[in-house]
Amino acid sequence: MSVRALLSLSFASLALAGAAADAAAQGQGGRGASRQAPAAEDAEGLKDLDAETVGAFFPMRARIEAMKARGFSATGLVPVYPDRVKCPEVDSPFAARTRGDGSMRAARFFQGFHGGIDIPVPEGTPVLAVAAGTVVFKTPGHSIGGIGIVLQHAPADTGLNVWTYTEYKHLKELPALDLGRRVAMGEAIALSGKTGTQDGHYGPAGHAHLHLGAFFSDRPDYATRLILVPADGRWMDPLALFSGPPAGSGAPAAPADAGGQVRIPYVTDDGAAVPAGTKTVWPLPCRAK
Repeated sequence: MSVRALLSLSFASLALAGAAADAAAQGQGGRGASRQAPAAEDAEGLKDLDAETVGAFFPMRARIEAMKARGFSATGLVPVYPDRVKCPEVDSPFAARTRGDGSMRAARFFQGFHGGIDIPVPEGTPVLAVAAGTVVFKTPGHSIGGIGIVLQHAPADTGLNVWTYTEYKHLKELPALDLGRRVAMGEAIALSGKTGTQDGHYGPAGHAHLHLGAFFSDRPDYATRLILVPADGRWMDPLALFSGPPAGSGAPAAPADAGGQVRIPYVTDDGAAVPAGTKTVWPLPCRAK
């Protein structure tokens, strides 16, 4: 199954949520939304980007139609965590309308849909590179996503036939890694935090967690503004990264298990990857039970 077949699943589940949910999201997310500077998505800085790209990837200018055109769709993929170790688990999946605590997301950001997966962990937990890759973008945290870093992964890094990008948000501090630095799969690249979550929905205490986002493109070039946007980029459910390509092929496989289940690969305490030969691993440490 091609990457587009895996990631271009029905958008109907997104359309089921109506205006009432949007209104609830506005009301419950308003305090967090107010922290974003009014000029954060200034049209002057976006004028050389086409309207579809802006509408697909910029949180406050997002339009459902543009998001859908760039592959934004609930996939139904479900993580299956390993039995022998304890991995931090997702509490808000890709394209969800709710946060991990069950509250509605603010409609002013991506029309109230979640642009990644959230994994709650204590502040200061090492964040691991999902795959080998190159540091291509860092943000100091002037927006709702807080401090973040983006890695670019060549086809050889993941075994997929496309260029992929993984973004890691709400970090404790700006990673010391220079742009252009190569990192290894499973290498610690940052510390988890709660930047971008304080004084909003979660109050002054914020919410410590990792937001993992993913995108892909047939091309290696990209644009950077307040965010990084791959050229001709498309949205990706991060869980699709872990389904793996079939033997002898560069195209991602459909999840091996029935019901869209994806078995999570991980790194052990001694640095070994499980299963052997995997090119992607969970972005947070999995500990022995």
